[in-house]
Amino acid sequence: MSEHDRIRELLALAAADALTSAEEKQVAEHVRSCSACSNELEAWLPIASELRRLPTPLPSSWLVQATLARAEAKLAEQAEHDWNRRVMIVVVAFAWLLTMASWPVFHFVSGRFGSLPLFSDTWISFAAFTALGWVAGGVAALMLAIRQRGERRLA
Repeated sequence: MSEHDRIRELLALAAADALTSAEEKQVAEHVRSCSACSNELEAWLPIASELRRLPTPLPSSWLVQATLARAEAKLAEQAEHDWNRRVMIVVVAFAWLLTMASWPVFHFVSGRFGSLPLFSDTWISFAAFTALGWVAGGVAALMLAIRQRGERRLA
């Protein structure tokens, strides 16, 4: 698309004062050198002037209320989502901290503090218990998320 064609598309908007300042500058510069665009802009000016005199339609009150209710619901949903995300981050960080702190404590209690962990039955049991706790927490979080989504759809 040429510069001339692009300016021609902006002429009606220029007549209605609906351009950005940069676009207004481009149109003004082009109109000074192009008589065809200058004539077209002059044709648009009375039309835009008459259109400005028309009354501005106002939306009905029920439409305004419905739109506000939807916007408030969307904002509340977003706030709840953000809160849930923060809580999950804190819970996961706490679980990692607890897991990392419990390994040395368990190692100390078992009498092998300062040595490399041996993969004995006790260590394997502890690792399985820790993994089971993580899996159970993940399943619980997933079930809560599915339940919340279902409750939101019903509301």
